Amino acid sequence: MPLIALAKKLSIYLIALSFSAAGLALPGHAGSDLARSQRLELAYNIYLGGFLAGSVDVTIALDGKRYRINNVARSHGVLDLLVNFRRQNDVMGQIIEHAAMPSKYAATGVWAGEARSVLVNYSDASGLRFTARPSALEDEREPVPAKLLSGTVDPFSALYQAILRYEEGKKCDGTSKVFDGRRRYDFLFAAVASRPVAGPLFSGSAYVCRVRQIPIAGFAKHAWLPQLIRPEWTDIWVAKVQDDLPALPVRLEADAGLGSMVAKLVAIGGRKYPPGEEPSEQAQGEAVAPDANSQR
Repeated sequence: MPLIALAKKLSIYLIALSFSAAGLALPGHAGSDLARSQRLELAYNIYLGGFLAGSVDVTIALDGKRYRINNVARSHGVLDLLVNFRRQNDVMGQIIEHAAMPSKYAATGVWAGEARSVLVNYSDASGLRFTARPSALEDEREPVPAKLLSGTVDPFSALYQAILRYEEGKKCDGTSKVFDGRRRYDFLFAAVASRPVAGPLFSGSAYVCRVRQIPIAGFAKHAWLPQLIRPEWTDIWVAKVQDDLPALPVRLEADAGLGSMVAKLVAIGGRKYPPGEEPSEQAQGEAVAPDANSQR
């Protein structure tokens, strides 16, 4: 596989892992006093074959039934030299009848020197309106037919819905209709057997949710690209790191074809070490404790 094609594939996996980390880390129990005003800052390192490939920093806020996610992801190492990937997402929405309903989804960034952006606004009256730069024509993608947009949500809200099911005592099983401003696909969620995990901030048994992406429309026209656009699956290990926090994704793993891409939770309360570094065993207590300004 040519290096640039491999780099494109790996950056797509980085996007998938950053979606999963941010969406599933949202505080649950939307109706509880704990969740009425809560803020989390989480940091993840992403590795391929043991080498740093990317980093994700997530800020998640819940105020009553309203939620907001800010997610910053970037490539590192060889991947950064090849594609110079940067991405920032901002999502706003609210919980209505136990469902995550977005009001705005925005994504901006750079990929291989090209600026890219998406803005999706949702309303009860008109459904959704969106802009994407470059356009589907400029991006050599088939445009998504308008009839396929009804009832869709952004990928972060779809993943938040999965954690709401978990917090309500249900399995993560289910389907979400997703539109990310360019592509229309479904997320299929399925609970798998709990597994042990050892990480910088948590070691023990964790609940595992497997996510599959089923393409519907809006994908690239090039015949060689379908092999590069999505992982077969992404597994998310969810565990209670602290009693006073919601269950968090402590590890994420995607099937990258030539090896697993793994994301590890390395900080709560904001990143405390440069990307690629993790807290030592002795420093875990300090690393896990949220900063005073990271919760209210």
